[in-house]
Amino acid sequence: MRNPLELAVKEYEGSERSFQEDLTNYLTKGYVYSGKDAFIMARPIETKNKNRWDDFNFKHKKPDCWFVFLAAGKQKLHRFTELAPFKLPLIGWHRRTDDKLRTYQWSRFANFHKRYGINKNKTTCA
Repeated sequence: MRNPLELAVKEYEGSERSFQEDLTNYLTKGYVYSGKDAFIMARPIETKNKNRWDDFNFKHKKPDCWFVFLAAGKQKLHRFTELAPFKLPLIGWHRRTDDKLRTYQWSRFANFHKRYGINKNKTTCA
């Protein structure tokens, strides 16, 4: 079984994006967690400027959403609700297949995952 960092790097196979460049951007202007349980790259954004999630030169002045760009490993997004440096009203992400921002209320998402243990034993990327 691959560790979460290996799974995250694998997501970039065949991509125009660079793992090193994204990692540098999230290390300097976002949040990165790497452990045995998960690998996560996220940043606070304003949902009114949701199309600027990928523009690291754009300053989100009043963020209301944690945008989780990449989450790999067990528990993935749920783990982020435990690790985030601070809470915001929303948590969001997009799928591999599109750039549409999907959001959930932070408290509802965290409680849903605690209650039902979603993806607790499955190691994948999101």
